[in-house]
Amino acid sequence: MHNWNDFSAFVWQVFFNKLKSKNFFMMLEASKFCSALVVCVVILTGCSKDNAAGGSTALDFGPLTANSTWTYKNNPGSSFTVTATSRDTVAAGRKYRVLLNSSGSNLYLAKAGSAYYRFGSIADLGVAAVEELYLKDDQPVNATWQITQAFIAPGIPLPLTANLNYSIKEKGITRVVSGKTFNNVINVRLDLSIVGLGNIGGGNFYYAEGVGLIENAINVTVPGQAAISQSQVLTAYSIK
Repeated sequence: MHNWNDFSAFVWQVFFNKLKSKNFFMMLEASKFCSALVVCVVILTGCSKDNAAGGSTALDFGPLTANSTWTYKNNPGSSFTVTATSRDTVAAGRKYRVLLNSSGSNLYLAKAGSAYYRFGSIADLGVAAVEELYLKDDQPVNATWQITQAFIAPGIPLPLTANLNYSIKEKGITRVVSGKTFNNVINVRLDLSIVGLGNIGGGNFYYAEGVGLIENAINVTVPGQAAISQSQVLTAYSIK
């Protein structure tokens, strides 16, 4: 992702531009339209915002203390820095920490006990509010949970439904990212699907205790289109 928000914009731009093209509409069947739009939905919810104010547990895989910073490198793409502020805001009845983003709009992240949330919106798909439960740090390996998101697609009269299926693939692992070794890392797998069309890809997200997101890699294949592969690594951070 170009950042937690910009990868969303990147994927949306790719598909929305195609959807606005007459030739693209003529080339693809309705199912392919749906697949492309689901990619937008899932990537937007999965990459728009991370962690925030709220309850705490003995372990913290999403610290948000004021003035903490995280710098990421996108592939393909450039680097960006996220900075936690001391400000909170309320969305969907939950208190979210506000984070500044050097290459995009603010991020909104929250933690409630062992559950970690991101919050955002996807105006182009008629989604005014998206709250994503992206990590449960108390769950064992192979634990799963699902988020269902309804959305509308330009040019398609019926509402569509995307499923975000999460699973804990590894816990307590060691992972080397940008030459630095991180201990006690959780690997969360996200699989993306649209009701009636099945799975279209997904990604792996790695969260380190006391640091937060250290790496992710997303691969999505939409019928009739080239596969999308995007990764992101943490290159520097400072937790206050």
